[in-house]
Amino acid sequence: MKITAIEPQQRHPDRYNIALDGRFALGMDGALVVAEGLCVGQELNAADVERLTGREEERWLFDAALRFLAPRPRSRAEVRRRLLAPRPNHPIPSREGIERILDRLENMELLNDRDFADFWVENRERFSPRSARALGQELRQKGVARETAEQVSDPERDEDRALTAARQRLHALRGLEYEAFRTRLGQFLLRRGFSYGVARTTVQQVWEELRGEAAAEDDEDGDDGPDEMGRDAEIDTDE
Repeated sequence: MKITAIEPQQRHPDRYNIALDGRFALGMDGALVVAEGLCVGQELNAADVERLTGREEERWLFDAALRFLAPRPRSRAEVRRRLLAPRPNHPIPSREGIERILDRLENMELLNDRDFADFWVENRERFSPRSARALGQELRQKGVARETAEQVSDPERDEDRALTAARQRLHALRGLEYEAFRTRLGQFLLRRGFSYGVARTTVQQVWEELRGEAAAEDDEDGDDGPDEMGRDAEIDTDE
């Protein structure tokens, strides 16, 4: 088979259509065309075409993995699932090829399950705190090894996490009587995976904080009254 044309695609000028014996054979990235030294008149056999097709497929998958990793860190399992997802008019890529891409990303330090797990826990603690047990389950679902998930979830931080979660929830609980407050906040913390003991202690602590805030506000209101009355009385005396 002879290469009879190498022409840029109209919609993607950085990609080229390769024609063999006058018929379209495959599309390739321009950088890969240059790297392979392809030119019009060059002879290719079936093995060459298969190899070029495989290289183009791996190049596309690598770029797809980079796009998937761009917004935030991912686990190796997440990237694998993404690359194995069916695409219209494309065969399912080989697992061996995908593993080579994943290894390449790891060697480039763009993919690391420990880094992903650290990111996941830090993000949860900041925006949606939950227990070490719940964090471990989430990480396992993302494909992180049990040992890594247990190392980064750190059960000793559960009390701090529960307190942060409770304080973030206060906007929906202010003004409630204690029984309703205890029930709603306790159930919320249990749904986040915290133990009954941690939830109970946290509810009590946050309730005491609310009572302290209310008492402080009452004191401020009470202090304002005499000052205003005193000033009014002084003005009256001057008159």
